[in-house]
Amino acid sequence: MSYIFSHIFIPLAILLIFSDKLKLDKKKIVLLSFFGILPDLDVIFFHRMSFHNVFIILPILIIILVRIIRKEKSIAGMVYFYLLSHLILDIFNGGISALYPLYDGIFFINAEIRSSYNIDGLMYTLNYGIKDNFVNNISRSGNGYGIVSSENFGIIILLTIIILVVMIKNKIKI
Repeated sequence: MSYIFSHIFIPLAILLIFSDKLKLDKKKIVLLSFFGILPDLDVIFFHRMSFHNVFIILPILIIILVRIIRKEKSIAGMVYFYLLSHLILDIFNGGISALYPLYDGIFFINAEIRSSYNIDGLMYTLNYGIKDNFVNNISRSGNGYGIVSSENFGIIILLTIIILVVMIKNKIKI
């Protein structure tokens, strides 16, 4: 549900920012960025649920594990990060059918922080669950100024994942 630009640019930017710490080739990061939009090909060929689920990610994870054994872990890790980032961004922006074809429910998270018009304070929204249809995660309150949108929370999660990977790889204590 996110825009194609978001699916390419956000994980690309995150990987480029941390490329030195993770010892990743910047050219490969850019060349592999098309994997960020790969799940959206289901709209062209099937319907939105076909590639937006864990059953697409799990076989790719198996392929990645084989690549890791063959010492090609940086490419495999980048591809997996692009695919995983797509699902994380979409779960915060309309939802994904994570267990399709076994279950058709749409898993979603809507999390927002807004300020009130009169600057009295902050308003928070956290709505999550499973629906029959994709969810429109545009601000439900209709008032206030958006500070952090639901999709921004997805970006925060992606940044957290990559920071933890850097910390684990470099054995940095929290």
